[in-house]
Amino acid sequence: MSMNESMLHDKSVEELRKLLSDKDAYENYLHSIEEVKQLDSDTLRNDLKKSNVTLARHNLGKESEMAELRNQCMIIRTTELATAQEKFLDAQRREKEILARSSPASILNKLQEAANAADDESESLHRNLLSGELEVPGFLQKYRQQRVLYHRRTLLRLAALAC
Repeated sequence: MSMNESMLHDKSVEELRKLLSDKDAYENYLHSIEEVKQLDSDTLRNDLKKSNVTLARHNLGKESEMAELRNQCMIIRTTELATAQEKFLDAQRREKEILARSSPASILNKLQEAANAADDESESLHRNLLSGELEVPGFLQKYRQQRVLYHRRTLLRLAALAC
């Protein structure tokens, strides 16, 4: 049986009830125990204060290292953000180019240009025939192909416009 148990063992039932119900009586009893008195001593407090001061100094010593790490993180974040933004803007630009090339107006424009090219080619063949650079049999086949191509593209464009 320890010393504290024997101290409680010597108490009457009435004294034990008072310790349980009266906060001041309990506090007085608690502070009368030798072990608690030792905990309350100045030496323990001073040791705790010294320990806290040492820990605080150690933490303050790490402050510059933490600031440097924060700066490095900020630099990394900024660089990664700039790279990601650049990639995003490039992707947006490419998307606009692709959408512009495949828009209905663009496709109709390209169809008109292709029809005009076929028409120009057939006119060039006609001039070559008149100048004697082409013979009639070779002219007829090539001229017919260009005119069919011209009319097909023109009709296709007109049908698309009608929709």
